[in-house]
Amino acid sequence: MAATPVMQLPVISECAAEGCAYNHDHTCHAAAITVGDLDSPVCDTFMGADLEGGEPSTTGRVGACKMADCRHNSGLECHAPAITVGFEHEQVDCLTYAQK
Repeated sequence: MAATPVMQLPVISECAAEGCAYNHDHTCHAAAITVGDLDSPVCDTFMGADLEGGEPSTTGRVGACKMADCRHNSGLECHAPAITVGFEHEQVDCLTYAQK
């Protein structure tokens, strides 16, 4: 029986959400984030706190994307090679989001 290929999760190349517990020096250290909340490409994993979250040796990746209308989305999975997270309209969004 042939092995099913494993999808490589897109890396978060930069995060400008400095107030997030997972952000250290513009690098996301959450193992995987979720993007999207109804009609907005918000970083659903954003956590504003004085705590330090994530694993310092980990570079964050996109685990799930709820933005079915994004050109990088297939089956609610992101297929962009990498994404950028930052502030858009005073919320933390996936800046790589591109409507189909």
